[in-house]
Amino acid sequence: MSRKVQAYPMVLLLLPLVVAIVLFDRFCPKPQPSEEVQKHGFVIIGAPKSTPKCERFETRCLDGGKVYLYLLRDSTRALPTYGDTIVAKTHIEWTRQTGRAFAANYLILPAKKHKKPLQIRLYERLAAAGLTGDELATVGALTLGYKDDIDPEVRRHFQASGAAHVLAVSGLHTGIIYGLLLWLMTLGGRFRPMHENKWGRRAISAVIIVVMWCYAWLTGMTPSVVRAVLMVSLFEVGRMIYRQSFSLNAIASAAVLILLVKPSDLWSVSFQLSFAATAAIVSITPSLPLKEGRWPRIVTYILGIVVVSIAAQLGTLPITMYYFGQVSTYFLLTNFIVLPLATILVPCGLVTIALGGSWFGMLVGKITWALSWAMNHSVEWIESLPGSTVSAYVNGWMIGVYYVLLVLLIALIPQKRT
Repeated sequence: MSRKVQAYPMVLLLLPLVVAIVLFDRFCPKPQPSEEVQKHGFVIIGAPKSTPKCERFETRCLDGGKVYLYLLRDSTRALPTYGDTIVAKTHIEWTRQTGRAFAANYLILPAKKHKKPLQIRLYERLAAAGLTGDELATVGALTLGYKDDIDPEVRRHFQASGAAHVLAVSGLHTGIIYGLLLWLMTLGGRFRPMHENKWGRRAISAVIIVVMWCYAWLTGMTPSVVRAVLMVSLFEVGRMIYRQSFSLNAIASAAVLILLVKPSDLWSVSFQLSFAATAAIVSITPSLPLKEGRWPRIVTYILGIVVVSIAAQLGTLPITMYYFGQVSTYFLLTNFIVLPLATILVPCGLVTIALGGSWFGMLVGKITWALSWAMNHSVEWIESLPGSTVSAYVNGWMIGVYYVLLVLLIALIPQKRT
């Protein structure tokens, strides 16, 4: 009989760290923002996004911090491009780590020498393969995490149908790529060095870790990708030393590492949602009878989607209500349609990026476009169903009570013996 690996130490280390960050944020005196209009410099780090009267740019303020800068549209002058510096007298309105500012009169200082970021260059390869419109924007979001071109209406469809997580490169996308890598490197499961040969297992794990971090770099090292890839890395390190790695211990380890480097991530909505969903899935699904071979494969697959979807919904429900004030009622239907499409669409999108505008790239691009079109219209249809969203609001105390009850409920679930 194997001994069960306890996951408590890292969880107990995470709790005081979270409490310390909350107390520090609560009682540490914060500088009051000045309401004066001052001269600031902004370096353009993202593509423009059109609004009714302005162009919105993602910029890095020379005084420090990320700022969304709104420039009054002027047909007599060219728009600034990536790397240019904007000098303007304006007031920056700060909300946590991000600022917003508006400028009607400004000076453009062209960058002497700049190069488009890799993420944008890869996005242009999708366009070169024939993808256009909303389908191009969706594929760019799914594969590269580039969401600047997503239409607000399309974004609303995804949010209302419960598929907003698909547009943010995170655990779902890294999980798809990880599964594909594992399938390729074990020859579809026929070659299993992870259980038969320790050096083969370690070599495959090392390659997977390197490739996953390369993918995180390609997508711009966004916080959600870093979190997901860090969890995969801990999972593979656990495999190297024959440990139960996909557990609360691994999740808590990833959270501790991230918060030690950047404590402000504790207040990030994506941080809270991703860790709450993953912790709920890891806590609930292992106790349920989903082992392959017990039922036909299609039944196991369907049950897996149902259980994972419900577990993730239970884990994130109060956070969603707190920040967004609404709940998607057709999240199960959404996942039945969107998850299979995303599983095919992400690899197709990566192949399209690799091939670019070649004739084969154009062929794969047509398939990718069709899958993206099907996904966009599916979430639009689900959003149009009666009662697709329900308004619901909770406060901080209600969130605390909810999670206490959820933990007690999980503790009552009989655990499978190992």
